[in-house]
Amino acid sequence: MSDSTRLPEDGSEPSEGDGEPLSRWGRLAAGVAGLALSGAGTAAVFITQNQAGSVALVLGGIVFLLMLISGNPLLSLGHGDTQMLFATRRRRVIQEAEEASPREARSALEALSTIDPRVSRDAAFIQTSARVYERLLYSELIRLFPDVSVREEKLDASRFDLTVVTPDRRAVSIELRELTSPVSAQTIRQLLGLAATSVTGALLVSNQRLTRAADELLRRAQESGSDVFFVQWRDENDSDALKDAVIAALREVEGGEAS
Repeated sequence: MSDSTRLPEDGSEPSEGDGEPLSRWGRLAAGVAGLALSGAGTAAVFITQNQAGSVALVLGGIVFLLMLISGNPLLSLGHGDTQMLFATRRRRVIQEAEEASPREARSALEALSTIDPRVSRDAAFIQTSARVYERLLYSELIRLFPDVSVREEKLDASRFDLTVVTPDRRAVSIELRELTSPVSAQTIRQLLGLAATSVTGALLVSNQRLTRAADELLRRAQESGSDVFFVQWRDENDSDALKDAVIAALREVEGGEAS
């Protein structure tokens, strides 16, 4: 991830514009959400005093149902002071995600990508999503390893994103890749290049699994003596694997110094 925006591994350019037609599953999700919101809004009209909130729920349900019928994400729908935007031109969600807590930001971005699948090709969305992923992982490493130092600054000339340093000065550098497709062999080659210039062991953390070619390349590198490792981490459910991977990487490091 480092200092530049990660683009999809297929090399396609991010784009802006109208939302593309929803997939079958997208339309199904819109229908379920529409029915749920409409039902909740209708009930709220009779049992709460918050009429504005009730109207917003009903309006949201209508929006999702219209998406189900038309098969397309809506650009906007207005009702008084309520304005709902559902296409890639909407920047408010992305901007607010930058300021929200990591978990709130991830939830907001996931909701946005469900409503407008094309947003996953938007440069601002990709950049923000990568930063949120790094913030989530940083917080989880702090929780998993309260007695070690997790640093965002670099220890050497390499461009790793994070470094974990133990009290006895062993260290492992972590490269993050928040991707939309499985980790390719090209990414593993890049990791090996970074590891060759690093004074620490190297751990690649990604939300995606390895391709078969990437897995084979990594295995051969490890057999030849490279201190490089990989773990798939999507959320807290993968934290046991993350902890084991960091421990394994640190175990292989022979007194790597961190200053």
